[in-house]
This record gives sequence, structure tokens and C-alpha cells, in this order.
Amino acid sequence: MQCEPADKVSYGGSYMEEMNWWEKKRKSSRVNEILYMAPEILLMRGLWKENKRLWQMSFPLHLGLYLMLATFLLLSISAVFTLCGFAEDGVLMIVNGLSVATGWMGLLAGVIGSTGMLYKRLSDRELRDYATFADYFNIVFILFFFLCAFIAALAVDPLFDASRAYILGLFSAGRAAPAYVPGRSLPGALTIVLGSLLAAYIPLTHMSHMFMKFFLYHRVKWDDTPSRPGSPIETAIKKNLEYRPTWKARHADTDGKQSWQEIASSAPKEMK
Repeated sequence: MQCEPADKVSYGGSYMEEMNWWEKKRKSSRVNEILYMAPEILLMRGLWKENKRLWQMSFPLHLGLYLMLATFLLLSISAVFTLCGFAEDGVLMIVNGLSVATGWMGLLAGVIGSTGMLYKRLSDRELRDYATFADYFNIVFILFFFLCAFIAALAVDPLFDASRAYILGLFSAGRAAPAYVPGRSLPGALTIVLGSLLAAYIPLTHMSHMFMKFFLYHRVKWDDTPSRPGSPIETAIKKNLEYRPTWKARHADTDGKQSWQEIASSAPKEMK
């Protein structure tokens, strides 16, 4: 377990190995969690180990999305600093420079990654056999967003001044940037619309795994919280034991009438 102290992480141990573990205070390591999860989430270490050819396209796609999120955060910080009256030749200039760097790197990585992933799904028979319409739609949606944003940045907003003014207008309800017109270019207007739709759409799809990994690791993969009397886990177990399974199988004596508690507490029957 990666959330365990270093002496147990080295061999995949658990606090349950210890004598009378339930009487002792559990020890965990947040540092070990971060050291394991950061490469997994940011660098997609699992995919690199299992399928390096797919990683070559998937990683730039995810990197582009991460950098776009970082760019939006930097633009938001710039807007707050501007409203607070920070000088343009100080820390504000550094933040603006970082937003330009992350923005361009994110756009390039996103265009390359989404184009490569679309080609990969169309050309790889194994991926094509398992791909659904939603898989293609998601990639095309993301590719269209990155292309529009890239064209807008290349043609009319190379230093992200218009983007910065747009975010500033959002933070000030338009009062701090009265001269800016959000839709003054078609690629720019499409980028705003597509970016907003993409931010609302991703949480509704399996693409949310990008940021859900943290919760899935803690609540699924690493969740070894014991069931104690009166705990929420015990309450959930008791509720599940009341369910009456309606399916049938040789290994379970189910008839649609007995609950799981009745089935589990009955004497096992010999299978022939």
C-alpha cells in the first residue's frame, strides 16, 4: 500500500500485519502517496509501462489539457493581481510570461496529442474494435477546441493579451476591460464557446479520470479502512446484506426471496 510508511511500502505491506493492529494508532505517509501518484497522474506511468506506443499520443493530449488548465489559472491570477493594483513590471509580468509559455506549450501538445490519438484509434485495429461513437466524439471535440485555440493564438492573440483581457472582464463583470469584445474573431469566439462546453462536458464522461484518479486511489485501490462497530462502513454493509439477489448461479443459493444475510449465514451445500 503506497499510503503506508516507507518500511511497508518497500514490500507492499499493510498495518494489518501488526499484532493487535486494531489497538494501535494507524500510521500513514502522505509523502509516499504523492511520490506514487504524481508520476501516475501527471506522466501516466501506468500507460507507459503497459502500452508505450499508445502513451506517445495519449501523454501529449493529457499534457495539453493540464497546461490549458494551468494557463487558465495563471490568467485568473493575473486578473486578480491587476484588480489589486499590482505593477505591470513586477510579479504581474512574471505571471503573464508564464501564462504565455504554458499556453503555447499546451496548445502544441494538445493539437499533436489529439490528432495522434484520433489517428491511432482509426488505424489501430485493436483500438478500433473496442471504440465507441463517444470515444471518437470526445477526441474530435477536444481536437476542434485545440485547433480553434491554436489558430486564434497564432492569428490574433500570440501573447494572450486578448485572453487576459477576457478573463479580467469576467472577474470584474466587464468594468475593468470595457474596450474588449470577446467575439472579435471567429476562432477566438469558438475557443471561448468550445472551452466552456468542454469544461462542462468532461465531468459527465469517463474523461473525468484525469482528476478522479486521486479519489479512486484513496476510495477504491487503497481503501483498507476497517469496519468498526457503529461506523459508516458497518452501516453500509448491513444495508447491502438486506438486498435480495434475483440472479442465479451454482456458487450461490439464490432464489430471489432470501437476502444476502440469510444466504451467507446458511450452511454451504456440497457442489457436485
